[in-house]
Amino acid sequence: MATSPENPAVQRALRLQMLRLLENPFEVFEDGRYFVPVPQLARVYQEIRQRWFSQEKGLVLIDGEPGSGKSAFARFLAGGRLPSPLALAVAPRTANRLLKLINDSLGLPRVKEEKLRRARLETFLQQQYAGIVIDLGQQRLTSGMAQLIADLAQYTTVVLTGYAVFNHPWDSRGVQGAARYLLTPWDYDTLVFVIEEITRRAGRVMGSLFTPEALERLYMLSQGNPRETLALSRLALEALLEGGGTTVEPWMVGQP
Repeated sequence: MATSPENPAVQRALRLQMLRLLENPFEVFEDGRYFVPVPQLARVYQEIRQRWFSQEKGLVLIDGEPGSGKSAFARFLAGGRLPSPLALAVAPRTANRLLKLINDSLGLPRVKEEKLRRARLETFLQQQYAGIVIDLGQQRLTSGMAQLIADLAQYTTVVLTGYAVFNHPWDSRGVQGAARYLLTPWDYDTLVFVIEEITRRAGRVMGSLFTPEALERLYMLSQGNPRETLALSRLALEALLEGGGTTVEPWMVGQP
């Protein structure tokens, strides 16, 4: 049975094709296919990778307001190919859960006991260098997790992303000279660069998808907050797909 052209899925596909887009690139994709490392993040990315290549030890803290891109950067950072194993732990709730996430990521044998999990991880790190990325997400940094992270930083470079991680008394846990990076909102030029790059990756080679006026409104409403910028862009593009026209107009930005 042939699909009716009035079918919403077909209509959407036709609109995407007309706009020269493969999909709505402002959706949240776990594989980070549209993540754009702005200059600040590109520099941090290279510095962290160099620490892993050099098999350095210590703690790297990445802080920032909610929506500043910490979690997206953690996934991007962990996705790179490195000459050593790499563990990614997302949103751990307790120290034992953190151990499980790291051990599973490294392919270590599964055990329930926290002491045995820790012993196996430490033995592994003594024998083989492995970078570690921990993204707190919405979870609070508990005292037990903080001490475990500090202890693991004695074996390798541990990257910790989360809100207010700078405020923890790391010195009292034996961590000296932790590297610190603060993620800040995008300025207008950076916002425009990110939007243009994302749509280019999605297939829009010729012509801007957002009008200059729409970009100005996007910046005004988001104040350069990365998560808010991408969320508003997703809704604006959906409005374009549902209606007519070939570009995102100002009235489409910020509409429910």
